[in-house]
Amino acid sequence: MFGVSINRVGSSGSDLLANHAISNPIFCSMWRSVGFLISFAVVLEGMTFVAFVVILAGGKQMRETGWKMLTVFLVLIGLVQAGGMGLVSYLFDNDDRFYPGWKLDDSWILCTVSMCLMVVNAVAMYTIARVLPNEGGYELIADHD
Repeated sequence: MFGVSINRVGSSGSDLLANHAISNPIFCSMWRSVGFLISFAVVLEGMTFVAFVVILAGGKQMRETGWKMLTVFLVLIGLVQAGGMGLVSYLFDNDDRFYPGWKLDDSWILCTVSMCLMVVNAVAMYTIARVLPNEGGYELIADHD
C-alpha cells in the first residue's frame, strides 16, 4: 500500500525499524505525545514570558491582577512537563527499545529542573501576592470648587 513494501528478503536497518514500529504502535504514539507535550510546554513558556513582560510594563491594576494568570501559566507548564517526562520514564521502564545500560541523561535533568523551577516560581508568586500588601498608589486630591 502507498508503494511501501515491508516484507523484503534483504532487510536494511530502516526496514527493521519499520517492522519494529509496526509491531509496537503504542510506543510510537506515546513518543509523539512526548514530543507534543514538550513542544507545547515551550509554547506555554513563551506565552508566560510575554505575559510577564506585559504585567511588568502595565499599570498598577495590571500588576495586581496579572499575577494570578501568570501563576496559572506556571503551574500549567509544570503539569505539561511532568506529563511528558512521566511518559518518557514509563517508556524507559517498560519498553524493550531501552536496553540495560541506557540512562536518562542531560535533557531529562534539564526538563526536571525546569519543571521544578516552574512550580517553585508559581508557589512563590502566589505566596507573595497573598502576603505582601497592595501598592499604595496615589490618593485623590479633593476638589474645592
